[in-house]
Amino acid sequence: MIRSNPRGWLIVTVIFFTVSFSFAARMSLPVLIPVWEKEFEWSRTFLTSGAALIMIVMGSVAPYAGHLLDKFGPRYLVSGGTILSGFCVILGAMMDSSSLFLSPVWVFIAVYCILSAVGYGMVSLPVATATITREFVENRGLATSIGTSGVGGGPLMFIPLMAWAITVAGWRPTLIVFGSLIIAIGVLAFILLPGERTDAAEKKDVGDGSKSFLAKFSLLIRSPVFWLLGGAYFICGFTTAGIVKVHLIPYAASCGFTLTTGAAATGVLAGFDMVGMVIAGYLTDKFSRPVLLGSVYFLRALTFIMLFFITDNYALLFIFAILFGTLDFATVPPTAGLIASHLGVSTMGFNMGILFLGHSIGGALGAVAGGALFDLFQTYDWTWIAGLTLALIAAVLAWSVPEKRDETPAGAEPVAA
Repeated sequence: MIRSNPRGWLIVTVIFFTVSFSFAARMSLPVLIPVWEKEFEWSRTFLTSGAALIMIVMGSVAPYAGHLLDKFGPRYLVSGGTILSGFCVILGAMMDSSSLFLSPVWVFIAVYCILSAVGYGMVSLPVATATITREFVENRGLATSIGTSGVGGGPLMFIPLMAWAITVAGWRPTLIVFGSLIIAIGVLAFILLPGERTDAAEKKDVGDGSKSFLAKFSLLIRSPVFWLLGGAYFICGFTTAGIVKVHLIPYAASCGFTLTTGAAATGVLAGFDMVGMVIAGYLTDKFSRPVLLGSVYFLRALTFIMLFFITDNYALLFIFAILFGTLDFATVPPTAGLIASHLGVSTMGFNMGILFLGHSIGGALGAVAGGALFDLFQTYDWTWIAGLTLALIAAVLAWSVPEKRDETPAGAEPVAA
């Protein structure tokens, strides 16, 4: 398998590591929430609003990043975003209440949330999936799922490690070391990723990649498939990036678990992100993608019921982490596959970027809603009810998408090579 496409699998490996570090950095905030609440006397609403801001900025950057990827290739985009996010993590460690320039509120909002999110958007899932999709015709679902499974690989390794390091050495040295590692990975990506834009399936629809941003957007919003998948992906963001990824550690703390226990559960969840994504990638190549996608959303809805009974039950906390993690990013391979089949490969970066923007807006709303509801009622019950209900709606939307295995979008004329 690797012999048949060595360049493609090298790119899969590089994308895996850049995505791993990018998502670990993005998910570092929940580990820091309990620490920063005490040190800076910030409310949970304020801190989770920062998480929402990260998702909104990251999602807003993703369509433009995808558009640039369609034109120029991944090298400068991916390496630049990774290095930028690493510097922002290091600057976050320098927040100082006695300094006007390094004021904690200013650094948290402008650097740790906004500027870092620009970097995350440049190394987001749309960029990762589109980069890999173009390199494969055979094994596309599997290759995409392996490369993007870094969304679980990074948090699995670094979130529990960060929680331990914060406990032992403090949050400032932890962020400096972690940020330095991210920068090193960015430099490696610059060396190994191709600078040009190429497609394994370029004879299919490569001409669409040169369209303007507005032309691509106009074509996308006229597709019913976009609205069905986009609606489901918006809900996906609300239920995963918004309420679970931001609030699981604080929720565990409110139930009496230690910071390291909550972080360990998040790490387990992230580890099973990888498992679920690879399984979903394999199944995407074999079975009906709308059925698979809708089933993932339906099963995700059922996992929210477990959250009402966790309280101080260690076993149930980790069982939830395993099940939710398996279903978390399992939506990505079938969604990407359906977008490629219905709308074409050459505009994958842009199309997935727009979907990712909706996902990020949903995540932002989920993060803020969860924090506000907790501050108001001192409970997460209403947050979990919202997640359950919306995930069921997402299942219906996904089941409504027609299956289509042809990579050329319906109605498009073949483009001469």
